[in-house]
Amino acid sequence: MFSFIMVSLRQLISLGVYFKASIERGFMTDIAIIGEVMLELSPLSDKNFALGVSGDTYNSACTLAGLGINTTYITSLGDGKSANIVRHDAVQRGVNLLEPKTVINKSPGLYMINNDATGERFFDYWRSDSAANYLFNNEELFIPLLKQIASHNYVYFSGITLAIMSEMCRTKFSQFLVNYRNQGGKVIFDPNYRPKLWSDKATAIKAIKAILMYVDIYLPGFEEEEILFNTTSVDDATRRLFNISANEVVIKNGSQNCLLITRGDVERVEITPSTNVLDTTGAGDNFNGGYIGARLTGLSAIDSIKFAAKAASQILTIRGGVLHVEQLLVLKENLARMINSTEKQPK
Repeated sequence: MFSFIMVSLRQLISLGVYFKASIERGFMTDIAIIGEVMLELSPLSDKNFALGVSGDTYNSACTLAGLGINTTYITSLGDGKSANIVRHDAVQRGVNLLEPKTVINKSPGLYMINNDATGERFFDYWRSDSAANYLFNNEELFIPLLKQIASHNYVYFSGITLAIMSEMCRTKFSQFLVNYRNQGGKVIFDPNYRPKLWSDKATAIKAIKAILMYVDIYLPGFEEEEILFNTTSVDDATRRLFNISANEVVIKNGSQNCLLITRGDVERVEITPSTNVLDTTGAGDNFNGGYIGARLTGLSAIDSIKFAAKAASQILTIRGGVLHVEQLLVLKENLARMINSTEKQPK
């Protein structure tokens, strides 16, 4: 079944202003995202589930593509019907998949969402034998893909991406990031800690600390700082993160205010908590997508946080980790207005 979306003349004019302003300011750019996309089962009732396509970095990729950012996604889907379902979804959403030329005789992973009465999500995974897991444990397949994204302006990945990599692939990936940054590329990272994906916490801490040396924009949640680095408060986390090498850090803290840390400066950014929460799946992912998209189109870090909070609040109202196309159109229009408003402000 095909759905057709009517875009108003006002939306088209607004989006035209958005693209014109972004291009004139030199901010239209491209990003390569590395990770695993899976089939998603989101609950309709106790025994009935809706089939979707999702994954932490893929959710961000869909938001970025929906905002008009040229988005490439490195992964492997394998073959078969389930792989083609994911490929079709990526095409519909404007995400450019980059997979190994060698066909991997495996399938995408699968995860199931369960929610409590407040909408908080809990996951069950079936991903250990997925095509993406195989890719990120095989440097002969993985490294050639990295070479194809060396010209992209930005690279984004998460702690989940690192967790499913072999130690050798993590080493090769770090070497790629060194060369990539030396050529002017910028690296964005969200630690997104999932204990079940790591052999132990010490291994996760070691890998995340090592990769932070090559990160320009860091997007942690306070919960991860608390679990991994034993911080006891947001202020404690701020003191730790103030000393890392990233130029820009945004601490997410659920419905609480965000914290922006830049060179020599710390600022709290107020956000409006969502009251209509159905499912918290993908909230951080869509915040990241909104934040990165806004920054790549030229908004300030503070305005980008405010826009990102709007993207996160939208995902809370639906089931699953990816925003609907209609929601993305509204967000894109909002971003266009914010850019237009910034352009009109006195210099």
